[in-house]
Amino acid sequence: MHSVRHVRALFAALTLLSVLLLPAVAKATVVRLTTPLGAIDVILYGATAPRTVANFLSYVNAGAYRNSFVHRSVPGFVIQGGGFVFDDATNNIIDVPKGPALANEFSASRSNRRGTIAMAKLGSDPNSATSQWYFNLVDNSANLDNQNGGFTVFGEVSASSMAVVDAIGALQRVNAGAPFDALPIIGTLDNGVVTKPNLVIVSAAKAVTTDYQGLWWNANESGWGMSLTQHGDLIFAAIYTYDAAGRPTWYVITNCPVTATGCTGDIYRVSGGTAPTMPWAGAGRVLTKAGTGTLTFANASAGIFTFTIDNVVGSKAITQQIFATAGVPPSVNYTDLWWNKNESGWGVSLTQQFGIIFAAWYAYDANGEPFWYVATNCPVTSTGCSGVLYQVSGGAPLTAVWKATNPPVAVGQVAFDFTDAANGTMTYTVNGVQSSRVITRQVY
Repeated sequence: MHSVRHVRALFAALTLLSVLLLPAVAKATVVRLTTPLGAIDVILYGATAPRTVANFLSYVNAGAYRNSFVHRSVPGFVIQGGGFVFDDATNNIIDVPKGPALANEFSASRSNRRGTIAMAKLGSDPNSATSQWYFNLVDNSANLDNQNGGFTVFGEVSASSMAVVDAIGALQRVNAGAPFDALPIIGTLDNGVVTKPNLVIVSAAKAVTTDYQGLWWNANESGWGMSLTQHGDLIFAAIYTYDAAGRPTWYVITNCPVTATGCTGDIYRVSGGTAPTMPWAGAGRVLTKAGTGTLTFANASAGIFTFTIDNVVGSKAITQQIFATAGVPPSVNYTDLWWNKNESGWGVSLTQQFGIIFAAWYAYDANGEPFWYVATNCPVTSTGCSGVLYQVSGGAPLTAVWKATNPPVAVGQVAFDFTDAANGTMTYTVNGVQSSRVITRQVY
């Protein structure tokens, strides 16, 4: 979705770096834990800890970890979960249903180093692990490898997800009585009472074979693209394109269940929203089913988008867009779909690669028609990023033969200021009018 000429030239010169360990990681099972602070991808050591991995996956596949929460945090040590669930029906805390105790599978070759996941167990009983797990915030090998028969490490957090683990470990803690005497909480308590929004809830725990999340485009049709946000086995696709008159428009596929080769879902167009420079009034929004779309992936970075829109069938080759291949990754990965839950109908997809964010913002013009902007180069600092907003027009609709877009036009500035890994403010100036919106990661 390159829309800035000099950025396009730069991107064309970039090549994707090879990672020597990629083949081994690609064959591993990955479990994604979705939390309010972001997703945590856990790469499992199925080949070297098969019993422990099978035990963990049995809880994942049974849905036992859904609505569980991180119940213990010890800064400079571990965060722990998998033991307790918030029951929405009763507003009570209940135990995760336990399976048989697990025979210890510790090995010195799988040490309790930073970023690994291991099984918790009862004191003085090496073979007592059931459902509870913990993440090592630091290198605990000198301690945890040498007590109670050694604590079994069975996976590691992906590099891009470790910032979420650290963010959870940095939350304030309260003593809510054993076993919640080191409970990490989000926000502030209402009259000292812990409620569900205060908990680090695991809203989903699902095995994913491939992560397609990111910015996708067709290199021969620079000027349109799509942002794929993947949570577990569901993809949310936001497609940035043009109508028959060459005006910017967008579509969404809100529910695209991932299979072994891709996903299929209904395509919607939305109109009647409010321009970003106006106070939000979404009562007039109209959601219209425009057709269906199928994403078929040959691998993690290439595929085909096949669609039917307004009864016209078409397809586009797509590849994952790489716009940064080097640099020091910031402590938090902000790649995700962001929105304001009180203003449902607009959103912004952030794709972060190393220290750069590409923001694709789907919104509305003054007449309530769908419209989009991009910030193609937003360098990340310790608290956010800022960059130039661009608007592109003149492209062809997906159902027509592609034609080049008009030169991009800079329409203002945008800044993202994050208070933590899941919350922030989007401040922007569009055509001389300054506004701001509170944004959070969209959990689905």
